[in-house]
Amino acid sequence: MKRKRALFAFGVLAGVAALAACSHEQARLSLNANYGLFYNDQGETVALAYGLPNSDDVALMLQCAKGSARVELTDTARDTAATAIVLTADGRRTSVPVRAEASEAGESKLLTGQLPLSAPALQGFRKAGVIEVSSGRSRYAITVAQAQRPGVERFFRVCG
Repeated sequence: MKRKRALFAFGVLAGVAALAACSHEQARLSLNANYGLFYNDQGETVALAYGLPNSDDVALMLQCAKGSARVELTDTARDTAATAIVLTADGRRTSVPVRAEASEAGESKLLTGQLPLSAPALQGFRKAGVIEVSSGRSRYAITVAQAQRPGVERFFRVCG
């Protein structure tokens, strides 16, 4: 009987601890299953957009002037109180200070910031093809499909 009570008490404590830990975690977003990562040469600039093909439905945009080695990062603001976007790839982490801005359509807020092309998380992304994006209380991961790898490599080559 003592053993059952001890196990019950341990189970209750473990459950409470797990709930407490979960309450501080970021919510993993389920973005559109049709999202992909697309390279776009825009003349003076190049971009990698994570969203639906041929649309304005974009979750994350990496953009740079050709040869500048400076990347502008834009993400849809799911938490307008966020002060940074944290990128994690291949064990490397980069925190990018951001500011909230209204989108061109004025319908949503965007988080924008800048970082060097040499940032550890961007280089990890280039190598591994996977990056986790988090801001405020939300996070999501981007995995580059094999067919999209040449566009990612072109982005890094043209930006640098």
